[in-house]
Amino acid sequence: MRILNNFKSSLDDIILSLSRYPVVIVWLMAVAVINALQIHEAFDLYSRFLFTGLTGTMFALVGQHSYERFISKGTNHWLLAIGSLILAILYYFTMPDNNEYALIYPIRTIVLLFSLFIAFIWIPTIKREKVPFYVNFLAIFKALMATMLMSIVLAAGVVAILSSVDFLLFNIDYRLTLQALNIIGFLFATIYFLSLVPNYSQEDPEVLARASEVPRFLEVLLVFIIIPIVAIYTFVLAAYVAINIGGAFWTNNLLEPLLVSYAIIVTVVYLLVCNIQHKYSELFQKIFPKIMLAVVLFQTVASVLRIQDYGITHGRYYVILFGIFSTITAIIFSFYQKNKSGLIAPILIVLSLISVAPFVNAFTVSRHSQENILEKTLMENGMVVAGEVVPNGEITIEDKVAITRSVEYLTTWTDGESIQYVPDNFNIYSDFNTVYGFGPVYYITDGENPQEPVGNYVYLDWEATPIIPLDGADYLLKVNFYSEEEVTYPITEAVTLTLVDSALLILEDNSGEEFLRFDLTDLFEKAFAESGEVQKGAPAALTALMETKENEQAKMTVIVTQLDKYEEEISGEVFIAITLK
Repeated sequence: MRILNNFKSSLDDIILSLSRYPVVIVWLMAVAVINALQIHEAFDLYSRFLFTGLTGTMFALVGQHSYERFISKGTNHWLLAIGSLILAILYYFTMPDNNEYALIYPIRTIVLLFSLFIAFIWIPTIKREKVPFYVNFLAIFKALMATMLMSIVLAAGVVAILSSVDFLLFNIDYRLTLQALNIIGFLFATIYFLSLVPNYSQEDPEVLARASEVPRFLEVLLVFIIIPIVAIYTFVLAAYVAINIGGAFWTNNLLEPLLVSYAIIVTVVYLLVCNIQHKYSELFQKIFPKIMLAVVLFQTVASVLRIQDYGITHGRYYVILFGIFSTITAIIFSFYQKNKSGLIAPILIVLSLISVAPFVNAFTVSRHSQENILEKTLMENGMVVAGEVVPNGEITIEDKVAITRSVEYLTTWTDGESIQYVPDNFNIYSDFNTVYGFGPVYYITDGENPQEPVGNYVYLDWEATPIIPLDGADYLLKVNFYSEEEVTYPITEAVTLTLVDSALLILEDNSGEEFLRFDLTDLFEKAFAESGEVQKGAPAALTALMETKENEQAKMTVIVTQLDKYEEEISGEVFIAITLK
């Protein structure tokens, strides 16, 4: 009976959410239809329509909560629908007409959706003393966790059923499974989540009590597991900082993600434990925001130092922006009552919107920074004459690294505009050497603290070698190797080729008589040497990637098309031409 009552209550909540969020549901159905069309047959502008549908959904969701908070007499769903539609259309026209520059727009969309999601949590708590921000944060957190659990279980069940039918009864188009997951993810999951979102507009004490209730499992998890783990993580982080405080510590790639992740963890845990009455929870609220303040200062200094060396990228832009937010958050958590924790929401929303606003957004600022670095480095080395780049391979390694990183960033993260000192339709792999006079250089290897990676990558320059002479070979074999396992390839019914430890080729017959042995070690070393001591991902000429061995019984030519070295392990692709005599 209890199970039946719980099911009926959940069903009632779902039905209520349909009447509470009708415009949101319409947008969700539109997103599901867009996905369904893409699954059935890929179409152009899918990403553009998807991003528009998602932003329209969030605009409608934020609009609904704004109506509930500030308008006491019902909701005009027509105004909400029109408003969200207009905003979504405006966003639609900020994106390109095709799928070019796809790396920029997903990030901008994610940032916009994130800021709208924070507004969705914050708006119901504005000027409501009985509903502080941390209470609604807990309510949304519980709703997300419950939705994830239900959706994963349902999706696993549906996939298992369809797989069983496909395996045991009759074939099922794989797209049917994708369509089912689309419905579960974009309709069931979101509608179920919305059914769990509290409605504070009626000032119902039961709703507030249910929102602020901390399940026993979550309380134990936070107090006795999460808080001790954060404490230990704090000790480890402090030890790492103390041991490595000098030298290259401040520009270590590992430092920023460690400090940023710590600040995120402390912020989320703080908002959750504010709902728990326990001595460990109170200690966490008193101590850890102050520790976070010190950590954020470390992170900000490290980011500024890296900017001096490498300029601003969109990633570092967001790291600095997060540093500003974390500093303000740590101050609020440390010196204000927990009821004031909601102040962090509008600050986070404003900073997020700044990062996607015209002229000051992450990509515009980082583009100008990298263009300035490129121009300065080229000018200092006399590589610009009459506004054109003059190749020069005799400049220092440091300047080669600076030019490579700036050019790679500008050609990867652009919005379609022309880039000064970088030709249109520039390909960093095939055109870099021609334009700048040297191949891409990513790392500095000289000095007491070399920054050379543990790996290297080299590939055949097909542009320079479109035709490869094979001199009348009988067989041509393509081999991909990824590990040191022994692999055998049948050449004829009586002859096999065995690759041993990714470095030795043995051609033999079925009786074990060896025709020809080819050790690839020297060829691999020659190929990596061709790429240059400090280069990664550099093309090499055929002369460095091709070698022939021959005896009275057989002839074998090995042509390396790509090699990837990590520490002592080598993987890659080779073509093997075999002639039996």
